Amino acid sequence: MVSHALVCALALTACSASGPVANGPDPECCTKGTIYEVPELTKAPQFPGGDAAMVAWLGNRLIRPDGTDDVKDGPLIQFNVTCVGTLIDIAVKVPAHPEMDSLALAAVRDMPTWSPGRIKDRTVCTFNVIQVHFD
Repeated sequence: MVSHALVCALALTACSASGPVANGPDPECCTKGTIYEVPELTKAPQFPGGDAAMVAWLGNRLIRPDGTDDVKDGPLIQFNVTCVGTLIDIAVKVPAHPEMDSLALAAVRDMPTWSPGRIKDRTVCTFNVIQVHFD
């Protein structure tokens, strides 16, 4: 039985890229930059196709584990979206249930490359948190 996963995404902080390299954004910008607050983002990072596509993508991959019907809220998963759109530093921020946490982590690790966040004309690394609900 495939469940629908509901996702609430919040971009919390961003770190600046040190500047573009000859062939595009610096893939290591997350380890080099300055931390910014969300209001400074002019474009938040995005899953390919947007939030609705992310919900559908997760819903096609997540099955509610047996014995978790009493768990109402899914885990909060945190990660950074680098300047080239790869997801790194993926971890459970707020656990829900060990099996649900594990499934949500695996799904986020398998996500395709995102569109990176921007501050004006600079591509930046952003810290993100999504909540994955198993319905």
